[in-house]
Amino acid sequence: MNGRFPRKDMGILRAEWRVHACELDDIALIQESLEWLSGIHECVVWERDKSFHGPPISTGIVKIGRRKLARESLGRLGSETLLKLLSEGLENRIDDDKNMHIRISLSKLVKGEVRLCSRDRSEAFVKGVFKIESYPGDNHLEIITDLVRSMT
Repeated sequence: MNGRFPRKDMGILRAEWRVHACELDDIALIQESLEWLSGIHECVVWERDKSFHGPPISTGIVKIGRRKLARESLGRLGSETLLKLLSEGLENRIDDDKNMHIRISLSKLVKGEVRLCSRDRSEAFVKGVFKIESYPGDNHLEIITDLVRSMT
């Protein structure tokens, strides 16, 4: 890694979790689930807007700006989910801005479980975006893969 030794907390700079909910959803339960997932109490900011079809929709957003907390939030996915991420290949989840994208099932999360959404299903989900910490000369895919492996 460019002659440097990785720090213990290297790998993720920040994270964000986002979920869309309608009037019929249990916002308090979703908020509690997001707080557990982020590891931060009272961290969800709710924005109200109209959906494309007209009825009101709320978007819950959690922004995690501290490296350690962002890393811990990724670890809350659990070994089984992290191993599945590795087996599916992390390269498919990383965009050009070095963000790793994850979608987990909202219905499972509110029951206390974490399960990745499959690509062919249309289900409510919580979207996670993790900014990978890398510098010129670093391989960001290698950095995030090593981090995820270390958490399993």
